[in-house]
Amino acid sequence: MAVGWTAEGDLFEGCNCSLLCPCHVSFRQPPTNGFCDTIWAVTINQGRYGDVDLAGLNAAIFLHCTGNMADGDWTTVLYVDDRTTPEQDKAIQAIFSGEDGGPWETMSQFYRDGKYQSVVRVPLEVTIDGRTRTITAPDRLFLEMQSLRGGEDRQGVVTINNLRNVIHGNEHVLGLSNFKVDDETMTWEYQGKHGLYSEFNWSGS
Repeated sequence: MAVGWTAEGDLFEGCNCSLLCPCHVSFRQPPTNGFCDTIWAVTINQGRYGDVDLAGLNAAIFLHCTGNMADGDWTTVLYVDDRTTPEQDKAIQAIFSGEDGGPWETMSQFYRDGKYQSVVRVPLEVTIDGRTRTITAPDRLFLEMQSLRGGEDRQGVVTINNLRNVIHGNEHVLGLSNFKVDDETMTWEYQGKHGLYSEFNWSGS
């Protein structure tokens, strides 16, 4: 039986495309290098899955896609914050698997066989320091995204608005990313690539 849920928070990403990632605009656009390595980092500031409180929890999803993202067959891994209780762990997995609706139901149709290659509990530390957002899973995953300075005042950020995207909020803040993954399923490392963040508001049932 489906469970009602809501989640609000911060989502930032890095991928091996040059800025701006064509796939971010549309999955049907070919990625810069003909394939895609991507990390999405999630911090839930407030949310509930049924009666389970999700505030303060982190998650990371990373994937490898051999061609256009619209073609699917993504090798996808979910890292779950190891601070979760058993109830929170179940809730996080249900949300990001898409089994209880919401935006990740749409995303999961692109996963190979419709599911994660693996789900791993790891320490996930997220920091936000001025223009820089970072997520770290020691010896496994690192993503640093630094937002660009605006062209007029050199203080504000560079944004995209009114762009359709399933998981991101309405305003997307552009940046550059450095990231690496060292996991049993895949290993890669990139510098100075596409990055951005937004504030999301998801729900499902």
